[in-house]
Amino acid sequence: MIFVVELPAGAPPHAWFAYDAGDLLRKVAAIDLGLLRATHERLGEAEPLVLAVAALQARGDCLVLGSETEAMAAFERHDEHAWQGAGWRARLALREQLVALEVLADDL
Repeated sequence: MIFVVELPAGAPPHAWFAYDAGDLLRKVAAIDLGLLRATHERLGEAEPLVLAVAALQARGDCLVLGSETEAMAAFERHDEHAWQGAGWRARLALREQLVALEVLADDL
């Protein structure tokens, strides 16, 4: 699984997942097909994962975590730049996604 934590300026952060690179590419296309096309024109024949991540990053600040292990490690890293200041909301969004997918136990 691939986890995405979007940190849009002026809006609450949110987290979501894709099953694999192809699913991530489809979801990014559903979010903003024009941006995905522009990214494809800029990068050319890039791997689907590279193309999707570049398009997401062009939308704004985000974390793209390539596996459950990577997502858990980022969640547990207290010094992660995305979690600083008001970024605690981004960490909470990732936590909620990890709990929903049963990667992390909801033991609060």
